[in-house]
Amino acid sequence: MTHSAADRLDILDLLASADNAATRRDVTSYVACFTEDAVLDGSMGEHRGKVAMEGAVGPIWQAEGDSSVHLTTNAVVEPDSAADDRAVAHSVLVILAKDPVTVHSVSNITQHLVKESTGWRVARRTVQPLLGRTAC
Repeated sequence: MTHSAADRLDILDLLASADNAATRRDVTSYVACFTEDAVLDGSMGEHRGKVAMEGAVGPIWQAEGDSSVHLTTNAVVEPDSAADDRAVAHSVLVILAKDPVTVHSVSNITQHLVKESTGWRVARRTVQPLLGRTAC
């Protein structure tokens, strides 16, 4: 099963929205990209549900320094199953530290997505560090 071009663009927009929220340190907007029971996991721990995520992302972002830029690259969207409402996005997350601009970290990201009545949301985000410190 292949997703429509509109669904694929909506998913890519969701990934960009999450990055934008992380760059702005906007916890509310970041968590809005996830399902209610979403899981965020990686070397910084496992956080289940939006409430746990709200408490976790601030300290994770703080570990990046005062300011950073989150950039998702090379995103590939694939079907998760025969269902139209599921997808998996594989991408690379590059986090740049500012002043001076340096690469803070590079991670492989796997996101399991679900299409809800309000649009696509991340049900699980798994972070696998490749270079530097870790990030969610």
